[in-house]
This record gives sequence, C-alpha cells and structure tokens, in this order.
Amino acid sequence: MLWIILSIILVGLILVFLEIFLIPGTTLFGIVGGIALVIGVILIYSNYGSKWGNITTASTMVLVLVAFVVGFKVIQSNKLAMKAEITGKVNELEKNLYNIGDKGVTVSELRPNGKGIFNENKIDVYSNGEYIQRDSEIEIIKITNDKIFVKQSKT
Repeated sequence: MLWIILSIILVGLILVFLEIFLIPGTTLFGIVGGIALVIGVILIYSNYGSKWGNITTASTMVLVLVAFVVGFKVIQSNKLAMKAEITGKVNELEKNLYNIGDKGVTVSELRPNGKGIFNENKIDVYSNGEYIQRDSEIEIIKITNDKIFVKQSKT
C-alpha cells in the first residue's frame, strides 16, 4: 500500500512539474497533479498516522520546492530552448530579382492585386487600381520594399 501512495505522490509531482515548465497554460496537468499530491498525503495520514503524515507533507513540500528550483535552472540554462533565430523578414522582396520594365503574365485577376509570374517566380503584384484579366501580359512599373506594381503591357 505504501508504494501505491508514494507512486500517487510522485505522479502528482511530475504532473505539477509538467504543468509549470513544459505545458504551461493547460491547467489540467496542474490540477490533476495537485489533487494527486493531496490524495497521497491524505492516504498517508489515514493509513500511517499523523507522524508519517507530517513527514510526508514536509517531504512533499520540499520535493515541490526542489522541482521548482531545478525547473527554473534548466529553463534559464536554455537546455530545453531552441537556439535558432529567424532572420528573414515578411513581405520583403529579394533585391535585384525584379526590375522596372520586366514583363510577366498574370495567373489570377488583378483587382487591384493578384498573382503574376516574373522570371519563373509566382509573386503578389498590384495594379494601380485597374482591373487586369487573368493571362494578361504585364510590366513592372514600380517596386517598393514589399510590393511590385504593374500595368497591362501593350505588346
């Protein structure tokens, strides 16, 4: 019976640790872990008396404290953290890939934005407000940091 009670307490400690350090925000693991800790301590009190109940309560509190300290040290050491950095930027065009005057074809309707193909790359393009049909020839007239403006090509 003692091993079962100690297993309940250990499972409670593991669930509380998981809730705090590995799966924060779910609260399910924390609640179930806390309930398991309380049940384990209550079972010790009821089966082995107040002396062993007090010892178990103190030991459980020390183990929870140790789990917190170890968990915070592991997190601060970044052993569990991914060290990769995101260096790309959203909506930034590659330099020198597209130039004013380049010709391409629309693959969707431009109302005023849609998709076009330039240099075998499908990209988002914008007209100056006019509607351009699909499969129309287009020409780049303006390039900003994140947008390519086109007009319908006359050829």
